[in-house]
Amino acid sequence: MTKNGRPGFFSPTGIAAAVVLVLVVVAFTLVLGPVLFSPGSLNAQAKTAPLGGVASHAQLGNHCGACHTAPWSSQTMAGKCMACHKDIGTEISGKTGLHGALLSTVKPTCGGCHPDHRGPNATLTQLTGSFSASMHDSFAFKLTGKHATIQCSACHANAKSLQDFQKTPQDCNSCHGKSDPHKGSFGTQCGSCHNTSGWGGASFNHDIFPVSHGTDKQASTCQTCHPNGTSSYTCFGCHQHTQSNVVGQHEGKSLSQLTNCIQCHKGGSGGGG
Repeated sequence: MTKNGRPGFFSPTGIAAAVVLVLVVVAFTLVLGPVLFSPGSLNAQAKTAPLGGVASHAQLGNHCGACHTAPWSSQTMAGKCMACHKDIGTEISGKTGLHGALLSTVKPTCGGCHPDHRGPNATLTQLTGSFSASMHDSFAFKLTGKHATIQCSACHANAKSLQDFQKTPQDCNSCHGKSDPHKGSFGTQCGSCHNTSGWGGASFNHDIFPVSHGTDKQASTCQTCHPNGTSSYTCFGCHQHTQSNVVGQHEGKSLSQLTNCIQCHKGGSGGGG
């Protein structure tokens, strides 16, 4: 307090210090502009075609209002995103495409999956921490069992664009083929025996035909009957079963009957039907 009872900051010295501080802040703002308040530089990766008059977010570096709204404004940041990314807005409003499918399940924010201010070369698509297994229910490949608990990057390694995510293989063998203990002997469709809860408890059912079919001189392997994977089979892989012999011995039979041997020869027996 001063002698006349006023707070010290109302003294000539306090007022002068406040004016100097304001002038310093104004000077820094004029020199540095938005950089003074920016959390980091914007992504500078150019798109194939400009959007909203710019080729990359970095070109908006001095115009924060292009993406951010004032606290008192009725506009939303998502609305500003859609002003440039009109194709995404069309997907959302029409409930079509990737973004339309996502919003039918959850309500993510643009920034939740597409963070910026992380540098000129940082990826603009990051799902870790903002993406849940339930969001994947909108797509053809559902995340169940162990798949629902792994990091996105385990399947989408080095994915930097929407196209990269969409190109991720959906078959078992693409991920698990290199560590397949069967060495491909049971084909590439792991799901025919295993489920997503774990590798244990596999259900191998071959009751339709004996796995032991063969002779002491020529034991059958999986590839003998399934040279093209377990989704199909052939009996032309051993003894007299050449296609020409089969056709000659089965006069009047259709091609579909001749390629489905077990329809008549149950268990590989010689009986016909």
